[in-house]
Amino acid sequence: MVGSYRRNKKIITLFLLPALLIYGLFLIVPTISGVLLSFYNWAGYPGAPFQFQGLKNFSTVMNYSPFWQSIRNILWWIVLTLVTQIPIGFLLANLFSSRFSGFRVFKAIVFLPQVISATVIGLLWYFVLRPDGVLNTTLTTFGAAALGRDWLVNPGTAMTSVILVNTWIGIGFHMTLFFAAISSIPDSILDSCKLDGITGARKLFRITVPLTWETLRVCLIIAITQSLRAFDLVFVMTEGGPNGLTDIPATLLYRESFRFQRFGVGSSIGVLILLISLIFTLISLRLLRRETVEY
Repeated sequence: MVGSYRRNKKIITLFLLPALLIYGLFLIVPTISGVLLSFYNWAGYPGAPFQFQGLKNFSTVMNYSPFWQSIRNILWWIVLTLVTQIPIGFLLANLFSSRFSGFRVFKAIVFLPQVISATVIGLLWYFVLRPDGVLNTTLTTFGAAALGRDWLVNPGTAMTSVILVNTWIGIGFHMTLFFAAISSIPDSILDSCKLDGITGARKLFRITVPLTWETLRVCLIIAITQSLRAFDLVFVMTEGGPNGLTDIPATLLYRESFRFQRFGVGSSIGVLILLISLIFTLISLRLLRRETVEY
């Protein structure tokens, strides 16, 4: 009976239809609308005229210095995210896989930022990093007031501070994926490692890394795409300021569209974000392509 249902394409389509409709309505249609709008000039309110611009909006963006500042910021965001979130998440997963006493508590603590709203986290760290915030107050208390900074305004620390907060949020997600992958490694392989004397770093790089390679690829793609879609954390902590110092493409898109009512320019930024996401995804898949290790 079950097999007949699985072979019935009408029943399969019927069950898939609600999900496909929701996916199309909230993702495909807005994406197509955004691409089309990038070729027009529209003020964003009902009755405002649509003026065909061709590629003029893209030309405006490409010659717009704040856009290139946002690109530099997002590239730094991606690099710092990749060298912090994924390695730390992997090492923590490897540590927790030993299942020491109380490891579930520590795992829950690491994952906790994932279940808290980014807006709440942004506000929390805003009050920690402001000039009279917890961090500077703590440094002053321990006699290290000279190390204090206006962390979210200083050009040398503003963008990096926001990115490190994002790292703190994302570590738990990657840790969970790696923990699941490491836990799925058969005990027979781990027992063989013990018999052969493969432990420590040798076990990590010869056994654990190859057998979790597909998870690494997934984590890499997710980290890149989430970085390019970042918005709420930056908006809450700095709003892209001061003077565009911490702008990323998404915050620039918001400002151009909803503050300056240049929806065509904002949509063209969105299209460029989409293209950059595709390029980074293809490059990462190409660089990490290798034979899957089976066990």
